[in-house]
Amino acid sequence: MRQRLILWGFIQSMRPLKFRYDIQALRGFAVLGILFYHAKLPLFSAGFLGVDVFFVISGFLITSLIRERIEQDSFSFIEFYFRRAKRLLPAAYVTLLITALLAPVFLASSEMNDFRAQMCGAVTFMSNVVFWRQSGYFEGVAELKPLLHTWSLAIEEQYYFVLPALMFFTPRRRWFHIAILGFIGSFALCIFMVQWKADVSFYLLPTRWWGFAIGSIGALIPTSERLDRVLQGAFWPALLALLVLPTVKISNPHPGLSALLICIATLLIILRKHPFLFHTSALRGVVKTGDISYSLYLVHWPLFAFLNNSWLGNNTSPPFLIRMGIMFLSFILAWILNRCIEEPFRKPEIKLTRKLLALTVASSLFLFLLPIGIIKAVQPEKNYAHLRRANLGFGRECVSGDSFIPIPECRNSDQPEILVWGDSFAMHLVPGLIIAEEDEGPTIIQATRSVCGPLLGVAPTNVKYNQEWAKKCLEFNESVVSYLAEANSVKTVVISSPFRPYLSKHHWSQDWSLLKKNHSDDGFYLVEPSLTEAIAGTKKTVDAVRSLGKRVVVVAPPPSSDFDIGRCLERLERGLPILGAANECQIDVKSWKKTNSAVLEFLAVLSEQANVEVINFSDFLCDSISCKTQNENIFIYRDAEHLSYDGSSYLADKIRLTSQIQKLAK
Repeated sequence: MRQRLILWGFIQSMRPLKFRYDIQALRGFAVLGILFYHAKLPLFSAGFLGVDVFFVISGFLITSLIRERIEQDSFSFIEFYFRRAKRLLPAAYVTLLITALLAPVFLASSEMNDFRAQMCGAVTFMSNVVFWRQSGYFEGVAELKPLLHTWSLAIEEQYYFVLPALMFFTPRRRWFHIAILGFIGSFALCIFMVQWKADVSFYLLPTRWWGFAIGSIGALIPTSERLDRVLQGAFWPALLALLVLPTVKISNPHPGLSALLICIATLLIILRKHPFLFHTSALRGVVKTGDISYSLYLVHWPLFAFLNNSWLGNNTSPPFLIRMGIMFLSFILAWILNRCIEEPFRKPEIKLTRKLLALTVASSLFLFLLPIGIIKAVQPEKNYAHLRRANLGFGRECVSGDSFIPIPECRNSDQPEILVWGDSFAMHLVPGLIIAEEDEGPTIIQATRSVCGPLLGVAPTNVKYNQEWAKKCLEFNESVVSYLAEANSVKTVVISSPFRPYLSKHHWSQDWSLLKKNHSDDGFYLVEPSLTEAIAGTKKTVDAVRSLGKRVVVVAPPPSSDFDIGRCLERLERGLPILGAANECQIDVKSWKKTNSAVLEFLAVLSEQANVEVINFSDFLCDSISCKTQNENIFIYRDAEHLSYDGSSYLADKIRLTSQIQKLAK
């Protein structure tokens, strides 16, 4: 043990004099938190806060560097950006290249199309904007995107572009005050946007600037004895907060309070320079991890994303041993990338030349175009991306916003006879209805809003779909009733929804509540999801429709699974790697009924209490063992629970859906 301590001390002595072991330990801790979170270790449910730790470190170090060079009158924009490029680009470009070459082996068509945009974003330092644009309800699942982690690198690089000019062209006496104002303005904007547009708050620089600004404040804050006393007293509480916060499950919107606390804790630890973080041998493993933290951050997520694409089992995540194997492989590849690429390119003897600049531009252009060439080279005969596209009914214009507006694009007649009302489960019925079994199909109008079920007086809400969104959902459903009151041509209303957010607090890996309006004072209050609330809201809708002299029928959600059926079917047909897949990508009836027992009970009770007919696809799709998901060349499902366009038309024809609606509506 003594020999190991002597060796560790010798290694420390070989470091540069300005080397900050505490910061390197923070880097190691941050990347381990992120790695453990992506490996879905239960003790690190908020390990993603490691990204915020990195933001503070980057803000502190870059501001310190720029400040020192400007004060020495030696700052050069060219030198600054070249040093950043040497530090970041070689390892990143190697990772991007290898990821692109492996992508067609692991990614299905829709995911490959998303990857093309991700690569363009990564090369242009705009991947955070790309992922913001890809984060909608109908877009691909985040955990399937191999370059998802580059969003934080893009924000960091954007910060590097802005900060030098801001400091260089601003009087030095104003630096600290500007850093304070930048923090206050960005954090206030973040808190506002996270309640209104959470995706904007998460991905874009203006709402993330404050994390870097905290580091900048630490680099610019005037030293004093009073500050030293504060740091001495705050160090151990800050260290405790740093260790505990990544293990605490966050229910409030992110970025929010937890991100702020861990950023402040990180800054306090950096400023304190406590001997404990410089000399304790217990941290040498964390410091070593900090040495390869950038490479580890780069390589680990593509590996997990490829695993997530291949895993199609009924469990929520791949088995523990497989996830541990990916972690181990991440460390090996990170060490190789750090030793062979990252460190050699950081050498000071590498100078900026026209040849090197041209090579960098050519490499960027090559990576930019590479996914396009790969997609064309491996493109299958069948257009799977088209088959698996989001089923929006008449089209994207019909995913309504605040109020229902009967626009021409969302109907096939000026005098529609049938109104299809609900969320995405109403949308996916429309293609089947407009291609009816009769020579002349029915006239349809679509009134749909994502996640907003056709229940009057109650709307689901959670962190992502906040209370303002829920109020808009309530307004949307009221506007549909107002339209029905004026629409004399509409004789029948078809309502559909999965109904689960109204029945269960825990669904889609989120915690749901229900927002209701207090009509006595026009205020709002929250209640727990329950069978009683779901029945009351749906019955209110049925009664409102009938009071207008119109008939109503409910179409139940089709049988569903907890794996992406459309992706499974494509991977099965194309021979892509599949781990833990269900038998031929079919739905297990026993599992489906167990998972959806609350919905099945709700539909049975609703039929009896509201005297309304419920049309089920399960009668046609399922036997006692499984539910079919494919018929010859037709993918019936586009994902885990929604019908594809072709599947909607196929089922509507087989069960004569239009005839059933006209017969059973009452």
